[in-house]
Amino acid sequence: MSSFTHSEDVFSFLAQAQKAGRQTALVAVTETVGGGLRAPGALMGVDEDGGHAGYVSNGCVDADVILNAQQAITDGKTRLLTYGAGSPFLDIRLPCGGKLSMIVVPSPDPDTLRWALSQLEGRRAASLTVSDAGISICNDMPEETHWADDTLHLRIVPKLRLRIAGRGEELIALGKLAAAADFSVVIQSPDDVTLDRAAQSGLTCDRLTTTQSLPALADDEWTAFALMFHDQDWEIPLVQQTLAGPAFWLGAVGSHRTHQVRCEALRDAGVSKEGVRRLKGPIGLIPRTRDASMLAVSTLAEIAGCYKDLEA
Repeated sequence: MSSFTHSEDVFSFLAQAQKAGRQTALVAVTETVGGGLRAPGALMGVDEDGGHAGYVSNGCVDADVILNAQQAITDGKTRLLTYGAGSPFLDIRLPCGGKLSMIVVPSPDPDTLRWALSQLEGRRAASLTVSDAGISICNDMPEETHWADDTLHLRIVPKLRLRIAGRGEELIALGKLAAAADFSVVIQSPDDVTLDRAAQSGLTCDRLTTTQSLPALADDEWTAFALMFHDQDWEIPLVQQTLAGPAFWLGAVGSHRTHQVRCEALRDAGVSKEGVRRLKGPIGLIPRTRDASMLAVSTLAEIAGCYKDLEA
């Protein structure tokens, strides 16, 4: 039914299904050995009709997992599933040659689901335990998701939010690609054409009016900020504002020479050496790309890599 991958999407699906009167099950990956696609903590929500959100493999076992989840909904019994090495499912093979284990919990507690969903929607991390006893809120946040003593200790963080300030094709390309990857995207621009195109693509927009009246900063530690300007009059105040917040990544488009000039201007404006070092440039994993679409892929890959470190 759905291919949404983030925990927020899974919890939303389960909460809506329960509200509609459908029985549900929560599936969570507990162990991955070898080249498995999904890491421990990957979630899937399944309803009694086989509708689902999230995924636990690259299509290798998902259909069988959904079937097992429906059976768990019917008999009310938690299941521990293993595919690949040591699996009883001899007719289901993992092409990677590894091992994938998961727990299937029928009828997850609605109050716990709603709490977890409200945490993530409110841009707050959440911690849950998943075991034979069901799902429960955990007051202690683990450093990373792990399986111990027949219990999965889940560390869940909000979706990556990408705030992009600038104008033109580079901004539009990055915003559309990030939205397609199911990230939360906010566009900031003083340019009417850019704002109109962003809005037509379904992106949330903030109009930049003057450098003295910037939109209020709403960044959190799961926010990345990308500057797609070639205009220091906007760049300097926007960087200064962002440095006062907790964004995990800040970067600006431009050549090495452009970035050197930008950094000098920031130092002249009173930004500390540490603050200047936080601003990455040139951005992206592919050096010297001059195509808007390729720059978007290159930049989003760099940002996503830093965000994955926050999820771990």
